Amino acid sequence: MNEQTTFYADRFLEAYAGYNILNEPVTATVELVANAWDAGASRVDIQWPNVDDGIFFSISDNGHGMSEEEFKRRWMTLAYDRVSEQGVYVKFPVDSKEKRKAFGRNGKGRIACFCFADEYFVETVKEEVGVVFKVNQGTEEPLKREKVNEFKSVNIKHGTKIYAESFNRKVKITPEKIRSEIGARFLVNPNFEVYVDGVKVDFSDIPDQFINEFKSSIKNHGEFSVIAIDKLSFKKANILNGIAWHVNNRLVGECSWKNQASHFIDGRSSIAKQYNFIVKADCIGEYVEPDWSGFTEKDGAYENLAGEVYKIIKNFSIELSRSKRESTFNNIKNLNIDTIRRMSLISAEKWEKFVKTIQIECPSISENDLFQLAELLAKLEVSSSQYQLLSKLNELKTNQLEGLTEILNDWSFEAAKLVLDELKWRLELLDELALKVKNRDTDELHELQPLFKRGLWIFGPEFETIEFTSNQGMNSVITRLFKSETKGSRNRPDFAILPDSSVGCYFYPEYDTEGGEIGVQRLVIVELKKPGVPITSKEKDQCWKYVRELLQKGLIKQNRTKVTCFLLGDEIDPIEVEAREQGNTTIIPMEYTIVIERAKSRLLKLYDRVKNAPFLNAPEIEEFTSRIDALAGYNHPIQF
Repeated sequence: MNEQTTFYADRFLEAYAGYNILNEPVTATVELVANAWDAGASRVDIQWPNVDDGIFFSISDNGHGMSEEEFKRRWMTLAYDRVSEQGVYVKFPVDSKEKRKAFGRNGKGRIACFCFADEYFVETVKEEVGVVFKVNQGTEEPLKREKVNEFKSVNIKHGTKIYAESFNRKVKITPEKIRSEIGARFLVNPNFEVYVDGVKVDFSDIPDQFINEFKSSIKNHGEFSVIAIDKLSFKKANILNGIAWHVNNRLVGECSWKNQASHFIDGRSSIAKQYNFIVKADCIGEYVEPDWSGFTEKDGAYENLAGEVYKIIKNFSIELSRSKRESTFNNIKNLNIDTIRRMSLISAEKWEKFVKTIQIECPSISENDLFQLAELLAKLEVSSSQYQLLSKLNELKTNQLEGLTEILNDWSFEAAKLVLDELKWRLELLDELALKVKNRDTDELHELQPLFKRGLWIFGPEFETIEFTSNQGMNSVITRLFKSETKGSRNRPDFAILPDSSVGCYFYPEYDTEGGEIGVQRLVIVELKKPGVPITSKEKDQCWKYVRELLQKGLIKQNRTKVTCFLLGDEIDPIEVEAREQGNTTIIPMEYTIVIERAKSRLLKLYDRVKNAPFLNAPEIEEFTSRIDALAGYNHPIQF
């Protein structure tokens, strides 16, 4: 026996491609249909297997097909990089004005055939030359091929058929079910037709609870409709995300959240992740560009229609998020209740209107950012210095006004204020931390933990752009682990309360390719020791105990969740100053003073240059309340 031979176990392909591709007929079929999409096909025919009637699985398409050499290269190469080999966009077998983005990335679709049979056949034709291969699994190579036939094709110039002549298992999913699964993914493009047992997939195949249709009209042009498809109700979504414009049952441009209109919808938002939208716009068919890449600007017909479409989507989104918005608003109101009680009735009404308007017009804003914005507005409403900005501008000299004009030419008012507000907040945070960590009477639970909760950026640039969220469930597990519920801790469930410290858990979710949350990608644990409690090996061991408990409870994954524990105190045992690595977990001890100094360095010494700036001592940020009123009444473009 050749000692250099590498053998592959029966489960190798499952480990490589994933369980679902080899065991879930829906996933396997969608992968194979996606292969046909990538081949530039306009039609796909599926024969669904039926054990009782002796009918085996097959799928055929009229895509560009493959030559023998292309088959060997593309089909038989595991981890085949389609993007680098063939590009991001699909190449069609004949001239086409359609622009279609490819699904494939790593060539795992070919493994899907083994979901239906232990071996399968690929009959592919390109430029009227056909070749047939039999493919099965081997021990010395994961995929084995055997050339069965080569022929001159007369009736078919291009295309591929994959078929089985045996059964792997009894497929319990019905043809009706597979049509609904395919419909939810591919109906956004009417140029791509799929048939299952001779029945064309259409909107009627999608269950009523997963589809909504809204009909309306525009002046001088007529009726149109908007169809919303709930794609997250299906196990695996697709890359066809956004709004698809259909005219006379044909796709105009690409399915995307961006288009030539001035409107824009954020594809990262919850509504964009959950729904695809199809606009049946036959009423403006005369305005389609000759190459079907978009609509002409003539008469503003498309612009008017787009405006109506986005109103429909906006209202649909508002209705979907109503209960969540109400819950978030009530939470924000409770957190600002002391300030609100100091407002007049008119100011309180203005504050509520503003916050609710921001929730609707900017639904992508995070709860933390909305809280900060609402808190700022609440303080402004009870401030006695709301209009001092006018007098300060009046005091500026001519050259100073010119300088301010230059700044505003380079920066929008909102951008400049955002940067200055962020800088102000960070500098104030450092000042406050510096004072509190030196005071042994500081309450680390009520005074320090809330500051670190809002200031994870001080630990390094990797925490700068990722929004971490407090996890009360993890904190509860740690609290129960040490059986040390202390007085008052029920009022702060966002922290775990231990006899000599408090612990905060902040996580960043892991998402699948469709944007669904599937676990914890990154976890940060911040433990603040009481002043006077030194950090020793025992404290490091305790940090690992937290992580081990979270692993045992299944809240984080051993090989997928990266955990960083910051163990902070005012004194560290000299032999315990180094970080400890345990698998994906890093335990980092740090003195409070070192934390502050590193944070100052991260601000590029700006702290020392502006630490005496007047705004650090100002009780409020000065701004026009009239701007707030204007914002509350302004109709923003939709930004989901």
